[in-house]
Amino acid sequence: MIDTSRCFLLLLTISLGLMLSGCDVLGGDDDQGATPASSIIVANGGNFSDQNGTLTLYDPSSQEVTRSSSRAGFVQGVLEDDLGLMTLINTFDRGRIDVLDPVSLSLAAQFTDMDNPRDAIVVDGVLWVSTSTFGQPGQLISISEAGVQRSTSEVGYVPEGVASWSDRIVVANNGSLGSGTTLSVVSAETGDVETFETGCDGPRDVYTSSHLVIVCTGKTVYSDDFTQILEQSSGQVVFLDEEFQVVSRIALPDQAGSTNGTETAYHSVQTNELFVTLAASERVLTIDLETRGITHELDLSGHPALVGLSGISYDAGRDHLYVGRFPQSSAGAFPDYAASGTVQIMNREGEVLHSFGAGISISAIMLR
Repeated sequence: MIDTSRCFLLLLTISLGLMLSGCDVLGGDDDQGATPASSIIVANGGNFSDQNGTLTLYDPSSQEVTRSSSRAGFVQGVLEDDLGLMTLINTFDRGRIDVLDPVSLSLAAQFTDMDNPRDAIVVDGVLWVSTSTFGQPGQLISISEAGVQRSTSEVGYVPEGVASWSDRIVVANNGSLGSGTTLSVVSAETGDVETFETGCDGPRDVYTSSHLVIVCTGKTVYSDDFTQILEQSSGQVVFLDEEFQVVSRIALPDQAGSTNGTETAYHSVQTNELFVTLAASERVLTIDLETRGITHELDLSGHPALVGLSGISYDAGRDHLYVGRFPQSSAGAFPDYAASGTVQIMNREGEVLHSFGAGISISAIMLR
């Protein structure tokens, strides 16, 4: 059931066009009027088997760090509105959205009765959430201003990113291990669903610029006993027009993705750039969405204690790139999924300026 005690007011105030996994509220060093972020909000998934995800708040001016209590689930990501921080929670069973007070981080409201939420966006006062459950087609659900679930549409397997484009809601169907290739396009009025091919493996994150921009992870095919990789493809960034036709694509040098399967890109609106993580090779690509080309590559491998990439944002007002990292396991050169992570703060050239401790298994980084 949905707690409606504050939902009506909450959903009236979240019509600012918020979006998970890439909240587009910051600028770039090319935009001299960009305002520096006032704070950074880190979603920490937690160790999934322990269901101990949290949020970490970081003040760039004072370097003060504030941590929430356990959210009793895996924190997939976070949105912000005037009343609080909306955290998308995945559990072993059903998912939910917790709304936390932005200062005390206490629970202010809650949305339940849904499969595990993966991404969300608000359009004209309606909250649209992609949800997923193992082995079944995903769903796109909408929640009205009154806090009532308004509609449910069946989409593809393992749906991830959500965006509004051409007066419809677009969902990227990643599929198992990147086996999906389609977008589900849902009418906001009728809930009718159309399917469009992307021509790439594993559509995951969706952004809007002069085109609809899809980040595809690439796919991996294993043997039946998962001991051998039989096939693997690299990621792509695909550009579509208002008719959902592919107009161009960028081949990536490796698979796109994060170390724990969460967000893999960030869109800076003011600079019109996309920052994409290639977790397996620990690289970050910068893509100019106007020229549709890769303009820069950072190699973050070789750190003595930190491995992987998970969560990325760019504060144009400070020229600060925020990248989530995992601690290296004591048993070898691979991530420790049960220990607290670190957010590295660097400039666009990859020079590390500062870092701060976050929670376990960073999943997303949002800037205010």
